[in-house]
Amino acid sequence: MATIKDISRLAQVSPGTVSRALSPDKSEYVAKETRDKVREVADKLGYKYSLAPKPDKNQLNFALITTLSLKEETRDEYWRFVRRGVYEAAKSQNISIKRVVRLDEGVEPNDFAAYDAVIVVGSLSKSAINAIKSFNPNVVLVDGGSDVDDVVDTVDTNLAQLTDKALNEMTPHAQTIGFIGGSRHEVNLDGSQGRIIDDARTLTYKTWCSINHHQPIVKLTDWTTKQSMDATDDLLNEYGNQLDGLLVASDPLSIGVMKGLAKHHVVPGKNVKIISFDDLEFASYLTPSLTSIWLPKVELGYAAVLHAETLVKFPRDWHVRNIIPGKFHYRETFNPD
Repeated sequence: MATIKDISRLAQVSPGTVSRALSPDKSEYVAKETRDKVREVADKLGYKYSLAPKPDKNQLNFALITTLSLKEETRDEYWRFVRRGVYEAAKSQNISIKRVVRLDEGVEPNDFAAYDAVIVVGSLSKSAINAIKSFNPNVVLVDGGSDVDDVVDTVDTNLAQLTDKALNEMTPHAQTIGFIGGSRHEVNLDGSQGRIIDDARTLTYKTWCSINHHQPIVKLTDWTTKQSMDATDDLLNEYGNQLDGLLVASDPLSIGVMKGLAKHHVVPGKNVKIISFDDLEFASYLTPSLTSIWLPKVELGYAAVLHAETLVKFPRDWHVRNIIPGKFHYRETFNPD
């Protein structure tokens, strides 16, 4: 009978690495290439192992999927706060979340059959959602940014309404309002990028411009500060002092916007009104302080766990959209009063 030491010797890794690679609780801490090599050797030797969580009659076991890469999460702390909410709720409800999957490594849908529920953070393609649901019906999508309400339960915020309100409030104070944001890529289960979809803020801005007969002025970035700074530079070169309002899709992008304005000696709040989204802690410490729309972050993750727990305990055949509204925090870059 094969042992962990046998696998360790053939795979040329330590016994501890073998143990973690074959564990449902600790495999995420092993690099994918090493994990695959260890499992291939174990399979060849006929070593029996299971990636399913060990059952506990008194505890639910959830899996967490994030469509964001580690680089994307590091760049925008919004997503880290969402995940923190997931862990806080799981702890409070005595729910185990030992399986965390990043889709940039790819995954098989049948991997989730053994869990009580699956929580997905980010934009997952509809085909991927259906594939997971064929093995596990209890799926909750957090901030998916797409129209998938007909196939899965979602937890989200009211981005469209917030965007519309921001534009309406800014209109009496700014005649030419531009928008700087980013597109979303749906992710497939193999880690590949699916279709590009408009973020709700972008879509609402375009619709608002059409209804109110405004020329849409849109710059989409890859959600980096550098690109938002370049986008601001392009807008000012094209529109000059005509541009007197900017709606920015996130606080990290707004840092780049304010740097771009400073390059042209344009004063935020005076020459150009700015409203941002997120209301991260640093927004109030910028000079001038940034008007930003608070979005639920920890709250979204927390609500997703409670929602999934309800799905497990009370099965149903319809879908629910859980909305946690945002709220405006006015500061120096824009105040309607």
